[in-house]
Amino acid sequence: MLIIPAIDLKQNKTVRLHQGKFDRVSVYSINPEEAARRYLCLGIKRLHLIVLWGAKEGSISPLEQQTISRIIQLRDALSGNKCALQLGGGIRREAQISYFFSLGIDYLIVGTSFLLPLALESGFSLGDLKRFYQNGGKTLDLEKEVPEFELMERLEQSVRERIIVAVDYQGEEIALSGWEVTIPLLPEYCIETLTARGYRTFLLTNIERDGTMEGVDVDSINRIILRLSRVFPRPNILIAGGITRQEDIETLSRLSMPPQGVVVGKALYQKRLDLFQLLSRFPQE
Repeated sequence: MLIIPAIDLKQNKTVRLHQGKFDRVSVYSINPEEAARRYLCLGIKRLHLIVLWGAKEGSISPLEQQTISRIIQLRDALSGNKCALQLGGGIRREAQISYFFSLGIDYLIVGTSFLLPLALESGFSLGDLKRFYQNGGKTLDLEKEVPEFELMERLEQSVRERIIVAVDYQGEEIALSGWEVTIPLLPEYCIETLTARGYRTFLLTNIERDGTMEGVDVDSINRIILRLSRVFPRPNILIAGGITRQEDIETLSRLSMPPQGVVVGKALYQKRLDLFQLLSRFPQE
């Protein structure tokens, strides 16, 4: 099982949110490049980079692009390209996808710009979506949230295989636009539908557990995975949200359809998990 350290960044700082709430942010003394260097020196095989305000605002600032570029250069220098980088937060245009792949990012995480069109396709009206956004305290701006409406249909298969679809959920609803809006779509429905369209990897995050240090919600994960057991080809699932102890990962590894990997963030910064021990316990393939 892949152990994937997370670096959530804002400008050139390492930050974390509590349950995805932008008014409950922790700033860590270690900057993103220093964190990346520490993880790379331990021999990780994948690193998770999220531009948090990009997910909320739909754009990545020039300073954040510079930080990402320096981490790519650091990866190339320290690991000889043996560590894959996955990047998310505000990726909503084909030109962005091409740009970050050309820089050296291996996988891109896309959520809102795929899932809003999927919601309309599934039967929700534009009025429904506007109401969901109002409930979340936002106004729906489709041009900002989905600037290229046919994006998920337009990408070549070779690109689809390098896309990680972020399916963030709360109960039996998915969360969009930096987790500020929820829509009553089952996460497993989104995964099954997009798997049929050639997307292979999905990041499943329980936002009620993310950043809480309360442990992983195995029941909801197992429920979703069991409902996906009939899907072919079988999707690759990455798990995030609440992973606090090694026992959380051990439990996930024993599920009937174990995830391909787990994303770990706050527990590393607060030294609740030891990355060296995790990499020794779970050999990285």
